[in-house]
Amino acid sequence: MLESVLLDALTTSPCYVLFSGGRDSSALLALATHVARRQGLPEPVPVTVRHPGVPEADETSWQDLVLGHLRLREHVVLEFRGEQRLLGEVATAALLRHGPLWPEAVQLQGAVYRQLDVGAVVSGEGGDLLLDGRRAGALRDALAMTRPRRRHLRRGLRAARPTPLRRRELRRHRSDLTPPWLRPPAAEAYLRQVLAMSAEPLRWDAATRAGLRARPMVVAMDNFEAGIAEYGSRPVTPFTDLRVADALAAEGGPLGLGDRTAIFRRLFHDVLPDRVLARRSKASFNSTRWGPQEREFAHGWDGSGLDPAWVDPVALRAAWLEEDPHPAADFLLHVAWAHAHGVPVWPEGSS
Repeated sequence: MLESVLLDALTTSPCYVLFSGGRDSSALLALATHVARRQGLPEPVPVTVRHPGVPEADETSWQDLVLGHLRLREHVVLEFRGEQRLLGEVATAALLRHGPLWPEAVQLQGAVYRQLDVGAVVSGEGGDLLLDGRRAGALRDALAMTRPRRRHLRRGLRAARPTPLRRRELRRHRSDLTPPWLRPPAAEAYLRQVLAMSAEPLRWDAATRAGLRARPMVVAMDNFEAGIAEYGSRPVTPFTDLRVADALAAEGGPLGLGDRTAIFRRLFHDVLPDRVLARRSKASFNSTRWGPQEREFAHGWDGSGLDPAWVDPVALRAAWLEEDPHPAADFLLHVAWAHAHGVPVWPEGSS
């Protein structure tokens, strides 16, 4: 089914693949290249964003490894020096057009889309959720071993715990789970959502199907795809395609296909080197979002725009001014900025 979705994308030219060098984007680029060559279609064009001077976001060596393996003729490289900051020109223009959107990162991607010709844009969004061993992965590992080690048994038993026990443990760690700027009522509401999200089915196939149908995922992907369509291109997100999820769930059954690496090896062993399939490191882009503009706004913010019964403005400002701000504070920066500039924060008629 993945090949079918990519084949449809490749019939639109140009067909871009947002390619960071991580496993998800590498897998889609490799498979799209394989399908294009087999069908005699134009090859996909990888699009890579680089942030010079930000070592934690640098994945050049992984990108070179994948591109060297695939031998693609085209590669669009965009070097950004602040263009994807939370209050940069691209983000604030997007905020003025349609107000805050969640997740806030969708407001920054216009910096990429505006530099591409109109075509299809393939993204690996959702790969972290779809290609995951979930609770059943640990249980499967324990059951698959003739003589499982103690740590595998512990993980398996931990994963198999009933929902009430897992919720009880989460509540014991509530101070680590809830952002420090939330007032008690907001912290409790936040924790309830965390608890609800933790109640995924133990069966791998059921959890895989349910994950993409959860409301937060649906909202996030609707906004992500709308951001691409706004620039005239066709969004293609294979890892959030329900047909792909259902096919993968049917193949994996109750216990699944193993952990994340095992799933990558199962699906992409014939198109990528194992070094890429087994990769566990990930780049971090949080520091590319914060700069002088964001901190200047934080310093001058008067606390308005957010309900003081739910948000402690002093604690939130402190979080914004940290050297590496908590990612959960990013969206609230957009809400506060929009309010300060007279942009409606919630759609008219919403509650």
